[in-house]
Amino acid sequence: MHMSSFTQGRYIVQGLEVFAHRVTASVDSFFESLYPGETPLEAEPLHFELHIVEQPTPVPADSVRVIKSPSVTYHTNGKEIQFVSVDGSIICYDPIRQKAKGFLKKEILQDTFDLYRLMSAWISEALRYHGFHFLHSAALHGDEMGYLVSGEGGSGKTTAAVTMVREGFKCVSDDTLFFREYKGEIIVLPVFRNKNFHIDADLTNRFPELSKGIESKILNGAKKPVDVSTIFPGFFIPHVKPNAIIFPKITSHQQSILSPIPQVEVFRRLLKQTIMAVDNDISRSQLRIMQHLVRQARGFELLSGRDIYENPKRLISLLAKVSAGHENSKKNQG
Repeated sequence: MHMSSFTQGRYIVQGLEVFAHRVTASVDSFFESLYPGETPLEAEPLHFELHIVEQPTPVPADSVRVIKSPSVTYHTNGKEIQFVSVDGSIICYDPIRQKAKGFLKKEILQDTFDLYRLMSAWISEALRYHGFHFLHSAALHGDEMGYLVSGEGGSGKTTAAVTMVREGFKCVSDDTLFFREYKGEIIVLPVFRNKNFHIDADLTNRFPELSKGIESKILNGAKKPVDVSTIFPGFFIPHVKPNAIIFPKITSHQQSILSPIPQVEVFRRLLKQTIMAVDNDISRSQLRIMQHLVRQARGFELLSGRDIYENPKRLISLLAKVSAGHENSKKNQG
């Protein structure tokens, strides 16, 4: 790869300035895909430098593995954090100096999935030092209520998000978020600036209008990003304060049930949908903010049955009970 393949870039990610001293088109696309935020952070800029190598530098001998996911493994030696992809590409991040260097194989630059996972792991960790923590959830707002819809892949997050947006709810994201403390409350914000939902074949059958944003057939078991802003104009909002947390679970029952669950269980389930910070102090702050979120929002389990599958509006009627309970609670507190 010739030097002319590299460019310089200045990006804004959640208000944080990022200076990239050597980037390729695919890395530039990653940075451009991140949500810039609404308020500048009063912080030193983050610096990133890219190197394309045949053989990435190894993890330092004094580093230990602290987190392992299917696509990225985290190591640290107490001074620097290393993020390693399946192919051995590595990003080394110094949180004190706010500098990162990527030693990437050229093959990963052609693989958007693996590249984005590796870059996302690093940038998410860097943002933790500014109070932003990753959460695998959808977030919506309607009827003066903020909702988190959280759970594993296949639990029904996107189905719930599409149903709610179709009925006029506003949406932050259908899948990935940052949560942070802001003016004494916990809010959630989008990771990416795009307006994509991740749609499978079943959803296009249940919501035919989604097919407008899909150029080719979705194979069974696969998902495709669909820009739903062309289907539901004006659906996006940049942040929301959650008042309720819904944990959907698809069941074979005919009738769906929405039941409250205790705070301890809400916390346990949310913990599964985040990745803890490498730094112990940051990790403790992350847990404190998550505890605040659990106290702020009531938790519910949604056993999603055949009635919702056959008539998605059934979900809206169940959520109306949550909204009514929230209003009653505010009146009692007043």
